[in-house]
Amino acid sequence: MRNVPESIKVNTGDQVEVSKTIDDFFIETEDFILSNYHGNQNDFRLESGEITFQPNVVTDNRITYLLYKQRVVACVLETRTEFNYVHYDFFRNLDDLSRD
Repeated sequence: MRNVPESIKVNTGDQVEVSKTIDDFFIETEDFILSNYHGNQNDFRLESGEITFQPNVVTDNRITYLLYKQRVVACVLETRTEFNYVHYDFFRNLDDLSRD
């Protein structure tokens, strides 16, 4: 499995350039768990939603995360900078999977 991708910053509107990196990141994480922890495809779920600190406020910030047996194993944070760039941060957490 490849390392967690470095953070990426793109111009607003160029998010499509990052979509393959994001997709590959989640696919690699899922494949690794399936191969090394004998996981089941039905135990995975990909979810995404806005990050907001006030109700009924639409933001440009979002989190997309991969759940395995209801545990977050990978996530991507998408945030808009004050100069209108889109910043992506990647995180993976495979700690304690062997305990399941």
